[in-house]
Amino acid sequence: MPATLSPDDLKSAVEAGVIDAAQAEKLKAMSAAPNASAPAYADAPLADEERFRFLNGFNDVFLTIGVLLIAAAAFATGFLMLAAVIFWVLSEILVRRLRAVLPGIVLSSLFVATTAITFQYYWYGIRTHWDISSAFAFWTNLTLNLSLPALVASLIYYLRFRLPYALALIAFSAYIGVIGTLERVSGMSHSVVALAYGLVVLTAALFFDARDPKRVTRLSDCAFWLHIVAAFFVTSPLINLITQSTNGAMASALVLLTVFLFAIFALAIDRRALLVSSLASFTYAVYSILSGGLAWSRSDYTQPSFTLTLALVGGFVLILGVFWHPLRQRLMPLFQNMPFAHYLPPARQ
Repeated sequence: MPATLSPDDLKSAVEAGVIDAAQAEKLKAMSAAPNASAPAYADAPLADEERFRFLNGFNDVFLTIGVLLIAAAAFATGFLMLAAVIFWVLSEILVRRLRAVLPGIVLSSLFVATTAITFQYYWYGIRTHWDISSAFAFWTNLTLNLSLPALVASLIYYLRFRLPYALALIAFSAYIGVIGTLERVSGMSHSVVALAYGLVVLTAALFFDARDPKRVTRLSDCAFWLHIVAAFFVTSPLINLITQSTNGAMASALVLLTVFLFAIFALAIDRRALLVSSLASFTYAVYSILSGGLAWSRSDYTQPSFTLTLALVGGFVLILGVFWHPLRQRLMPLFQNMPFAHYLPPARQ
């Protein structure tokens, strides 16, 4: 057994239920205590690295290849219900016992998809023989026929295996159901619905982050996947609403301002997902501004405004990536007197 436990060892022990987060912090402090002569940064916690588990090692890749081959064989039989059972059994072995992350991501996606499609197949066969009023929305709405079984399947999967990625499946399935319902009862804009739903998911992600500001337990992984979903439903619809309500230089300026505010918010909560999801709209806004002033007529080469746009956006991303921690060090003192300050991840010194 090694003389000291690495942060990954402690995190795995917490996720397996061997110790709790408080005990993990004490063990970390004890393992660091004998090494007083080591540099100060050697044992510094990486609370603001936005780390999440995707692979435990190359064995996860090896296992995933086997899962995909078995999935292909299961699908070749044509019995989706059998395939769903196989995916569940494999999850019991690979996810619940071995805690394999990447195979869990693949298995959960396959299980939810096959369960939803299987339900839709048998539901269609039943409803063709029953004469029931179509006023019942679920009866004839294909979107709901798929989303609700997917929602239930992903929820059951998460409750059984506690796989953080399953929360993303829950969020996406629920959104499809919300859209399917609102299309029947109202004419609300998809952008408005997506923005409202994204804010709800973002609130849930912040709730998980608030319970683990030091990012040492599985709650941080749960928050990561919810931030990914929330970013998709918040940034793009908001920018779409801006471009639909105004145009020209004003629209581009508002988009740039929105991205800047997202950057401040992302720095504060130490989550880069909001910025990644808005890069496409940000790139288009920068291009719209530059193309108005640098429109050269050269048919055989790429427009200089397009090239300059890629360079500026790429530079913006690189600057944020390189100076992320110094920027957070300057930003965090502005929030130190706010009531939510103790929920934010500390800036690394």
